[in-house]
Amino acid sequence: MDLTGKLQDLLGAAVGQGMVPSAVCAVALDGEALPVLSAGQALRFGAGGALLPAAEQVPAEPGTWYDLASVTKPFSAVAVLALVRDGLLDLDEPVAARLPAFAAAGAADPGKQLVTLRHLLTHTSGLPGIWDGWRQPLPDRRAALASLLSVPLAAEPGTGFSYSCVGYNTAMALAETATGTAWEALIQQLVLDPLEQDGDITFRPDPGHCAATECGTPDGRALVRGEVHDESAHALGGAAANAGLFGTASGALRFAEALRGGFPEILPGPLADLLWQDQLDLMLGPAAAEARTGVGYGQSLGLRIGQLGWMGADAADARGHNGFTGTCFLTDRQRRLSVVLLTNRVHPTRDGTGVVPLQKAVSEAVYAAA
Repeated sequence: MDLTGKLQDLLGAAVGQGMVPSAVCAVALDGEALPVLSAGQALRFGAGGALLPAAEQVPAEPGTWYDLASVTKPFSAVAVLALVRDGLLDLDEPVAARLPAFAAAGAADPGKQLVTLRHLLTHTSGLPGIWDGWRQPLPDRRAALASLLSVPLAAEPGTGFSYSCVGYNTAMALAETATGTAWEALIQQLVLDPLEQDGDITFRPDPGHCAATECGTPDGRALVRGEVHDESAHALGGAAANAGLFGTASGALRFAEALRGGFPEILPGPLADLLWQDQLDLMLGPAAAEARTGVGYGQSLGLRIGQLGWMGADAADARGHNGFTGTCFLTDRQRRLSVVLLTNRVHPTRDGTGVVPLQKAVSEAVYAAA
């Protein structure tokens, strides 16, 4: 069986076993994209999680948009590095120097004065993973950002690795302050336009062409389709640095291949290299060895390195990212391949089966073929 047939069987089996309601997969080998594959139903359940009649269900197609969730973060990292390119941001300058709202917490939380942009992008800032401020009444995005920036550190900067959506949204606030431009516009101008995404990656998809996510969320939404699933990003207006982008498989593959090629349309070589270089030794110093024992993979400015649990056994040199909604991509310079797998595994509920076995099986099939 050829690779396309193997991948189609994997997607169909995952849908048939109830692992995911739908899945779309895109692969490039040595720069050549294979046909985009799809299986299952992009919309299967209605408000409250009730199974829809067959006539009202919507099949997944190669062009279906999926909520990328934390796969948004690599796009955010590229945008921030473009601002470093332009001299508007500095990776190693304290964030408090340019972001007054972050600095305001410094008196009660002096460690915040030491946090740099590089800390934020490598999850070594000491900020907690999540911001629960969305649970409170927030009149507007300004109030939401003020709440997020007031979150105290959970650890001293540079003493450990702790995955942090708060850190990425702090980087977003820094970028907006430095440029006077809204984050959505920055992503469009600095990343999506140069890569000619043509609507394949967007913060504002057509809901009718989107895979649905959760039915009944903690923030009170009966059915989420075409708006970001992540509560923090939703409270921040939908366009955030931790989550919020929607993408087709072909759009995400174009990003992965651009990453493999070094983003010549966007970044000079030394900055593009930072997306590939493991930063943990630099950021954590003596604490790096212990961090690696607990984490088991490397971290660049925005990307996971060799996260074999979902990337597969042969992917030690791969870079990529996964997302809570059941999305992932990876790219490998040595093996000259890129893999995108988009699912809506949180439809109708986030408490279903994990998608990691499918991600790993797809990746390993591609590596075997390569």
